[in-house]
Amino acid sequence: MSARPLVATALTALAALTLTACASGGGASADSINATLGTDPGGFDPALARAADDYYVDRMLFDTLLRKDDDNQLVGGLATEWEATSASSYTFTIRDGATCSDGTEITPTIVADSLSRFADPETASTGRTLAMGGATADITADDAAGTVAVQLSDDWSDFLTGMTLPHTGIVCPAGLADPEGLLAGTVDGAFSGPYTLTDAQPAVSYELTLRDDYDAWPEFSTPVEGTPAQTVTFTPIADQATQATQLLSGGIDVASFSGEDVERFDGDDAYTQSSVTGLTSYLVFNEREGSVFADDPELRAAVAQAVDPAAFADVLTNGRGDTIASVSSDSVACVNTDDSLLAGYDADAASAVLDGVSIHLVGTQLFGPGNEYVAEVLRAAGADVSYDELDNANWSTTTGSPTGWDMTVQGDINLMGTLTSSLLRVMGPSQEDGGRNKMGLVNETGYSALNEAMSIVDPAAQCEPMQAAQTSMLENVDAAPLASVPTTVVTAEGVSIRTFDDYIDPSTMRIVE
Repeated sequence: MSARPLVATALTALAALTLTACASGGGASADSINATLGTDPGGFDPALARAADDYYVDRMLFDTLLRKDDDNQLVGGLATEWEATSASSYTFTIRDGATCSDGTEITPTIVADSLSRFADPETASTGRTLAMGGATADITADDAAGTVAVQLSDDWSDFLTGMTLPHTGIVCPAGLADPEGLLAGTVDGAFSGPYTLTDAQPAVSYELTLRDDYDAWPEFSTPVEGTPAQTVTFTPIADQATQATQLLSGGIDVASFSGEDVERFDGDDAYTQSSVTGLTSYLVFNEREGSVFADDPELRAAVAQAVDPAAFADVLTNGRGDTIASVSSDSVACVNTDDSLLAGYDADAASAVLDGVSIHLVGTQLFGPGNEYVAEVLRAAGADVSYDELDNANWSTTTGSPTGWDMTVQGDINLMGTLTSSLLRVMGPSQEDGGRNKMGLVNETGYSALNEAMSIVDPAAQCEPMQAAQTSMLENVDAAPLASVPTTVVTAEGVSIRTFDDYIDPSTMRIVE
């Protein structure tokens, strides 16, 4: 198979963004930015966000208590101060003067009500496991003191970072009173963030308008320069193949690339490049009863042996990606780098096990070349492979279901920049139980080690149990690491966006002189 670049897509919050603004001649007015999504958002209830398109829009519409800054540090959002007295006890001081989109003052009670709904297992937010593990939360407000206190039933030292997730966006009272309208985006007073949703036409466009009264921008360590657009319009466009040409011709102002097209901008001073590596790819197996991979680590290992991670990286990223030895990139703290724990590429050994085995592979069309490579090498090993290529929304829904698939190439957005974020894809509560675990079974050994790490406040001391968690996952072949997928954001003169280590924050889009 010839190497083909992965086009810039909304598969992840890293690779999703393509903007147009008249600052460089592409837009309709000097105060507008047009951006693309890979597909329609699944809704506008931040607690129920499931995919990158949801995360992008929710970040614009809803503020969170905290935000991520450079070096994975935290900065205030709706909270101006925060304190962890232990791995299970937290206090936040809420910003004075913040308001909802209908003018309602955002009080500690409003914050506590919204977070209590997010933390309720009945809400089934996929961000809940990330933010607080399997714990329950007692969230109380003190309006007189201006604080919100959170007491978790179990330690979870990633909780503060969890409060940066778009899932934790504060929903105002009008939205909580009308959950169906909130999901549909029709409740004008639901929003706590800088923009409101003023027009939604599925498959056509989503128009967001800057609030005149908004003044709660985070104070990042390096200030965001430029002027927020008065109007941001997101248009669902899956095909990104022409983005480089459009950017070079002035039709758009910002695009993200994970393949060779980015080389067209090398040496051109009219464009600025910034690279991030927060997206990883790995094989995930459905281990629920009824799947061919249930109770069969030998078969899962054979699949891992059939797929050459280096060849996969070349096909998917045109050689720009690096192989990985865990489910996170090498830049994440405590990540495993020991290749000896992997099944290892061995086509002959794989064929001895895979010959005649029927496998249903599903994949997002945004990882098309990589998915096709996996399907072909499994067929070459003798497996009978059926492959369904789905748009990102349907792929997310399918792999979030207990049945209808055997394996997938997972494109993993590390929303928190922590190893926990990715490990919960392959251990801990399953998606049908409100968690992130796609394989369906709880790896008790790995999850116990992960919980041990989350009881430790000192990040350096977390690495030993984190290594134990990864070792268990790799030995059981619950996942098979493939490659990191670097994304280069290219901006033309007139529009900017900030990157924070491996994270791109869409709310930092600015029109600049």
